[in-house]
Amino acid sequence: MSNPSETVYDRVARLEDEVALLRTEIDRLKGAVRSKIARHEISLIKGGQDITSIID
Repeated sequence: MSNPSETVYDRVARLEDEVALLRTEIDRLKGAVRSKIARHEISLIKGGQDITSIID
């Protein structure tokens, strides 16, 4: 809950910080998924399979 002495501007600033942290986490997760997909595609190619990447 919010502090009674907290202004609307303080709350907005705190929420903006939380959003920034969440965006950073999402970017990290997206990078991890892309890396996992790339590793999987490489293993398929090494196995002689022809693939079409889903990452552009």
